[in-house]
Amino acid sequence: MRAFVLDASVATRFLLEEDFGGQAQDALEEFIDGNLDLSAPRLIMVEVGNALRTAVARGISGDLEVSSMYSKLLDLGLGRIKLTDEDHKHILEMSIRRKMSFYDAVYVYASKVNGVALLTADDSQVRCAEGETEVIHLRDFRKRSAAS
Repeated sequence: MRAFVLDASVATRFLLEEDFGGQAQDALEEFIDGNLDLSAPRLIMVEVGNALRTAVARGISGDLEVSSMYSKLLDLGLGRIKLTDEDHKHILEMSIRRKMSFYDAVYVYASKVNGVALLTADDSQVRCAEGETEVIHLRDFRKRSAAS
């Protein structure tokens, strides 16, 4: 089974219409069907929550709509990668060394220590991850059936 650590740029596309939304839906379908393992650190729930709050503030979505979206995302169980205090020290060192945000470093580190590729829709995140872990841009994600 293919496995990825995903970042908030992908999870947000599960819920809101953005570029590469079709690929995000493909990944979500494969995950729900049990053909793909998607995991993430708990940080993902904070970042997606903020993206949904921003969607409400910009009039893109309503309060009740994003609340329902967020509940569905929580039910998926994506934020199951646990990071220790020691992990966070390494993440800080990586973020300083690689000149990336601490947030980005959390996903890169989680991918690296779990030995699975990082799936992101963020060009900056791709550049940050290169040389640390395998990284796949969401635009390059293909359903298993399409890749076969």
